[in-house]
Amino acid sequence: MAMNVFFFSDETMNKLYLSYGKYDFVQQIPQIIYSKICSNFIEVFLCFLSLTDKHYYQIKSLSKSEKYKIFEIIKCFRIKLIIFFLFTFILFLFYWYLVTAFCAVYENTQIVYIKDFLMSFVLGIFEPLIIYIFPAFFRLLALRCKCGEYMYSLSEIIPIF
Repeated sequence: MAMNVFFFSDETMNKLYLSYGKYDFVQQIPQIIYSKICSNFIEVFLCFLSLTDKHYYQIKSLSKSEKYKIFEIIKCFRIKLIIFFLFTFILFLFYWYLVTAFCAVYENTQIVYIKDFLMSFVLGIFEPLIIYIFPAFFRLLALRCKCGEYMYSLSEIIPIF
């Protein structure tokens, strides 16, 4: 929701004023896509900080004689989680202030802002479906055609993006 605020520019406000507040979905598409891309970058960073399965498997693979490494892994794990919670707390406070200030200053654009947010939200819901349908399609092709190795390799690369 906060990313949509960053992409409301003077040009967007002017077009909204000239159309008498009428919502133009086609005009808002680039703004919605930009906000979704920025949100994905922040999500990747937060996932890096919060996912702990790598540390768990590292500890599980160590033997009892390597106890000192366990404490180093746990220390790294704690530091990542502390940074995660601090970063998200500061980010939420900033977003809360930003959205509140935007809605207070631009009272007449709140409906357009909420529509943009809903479109970004719907895009965020369908984005995984769109991204993961291609690897499934390539894996299905890999099972049916002669060049299956290449199709399967391609299906493993796509979810990274």
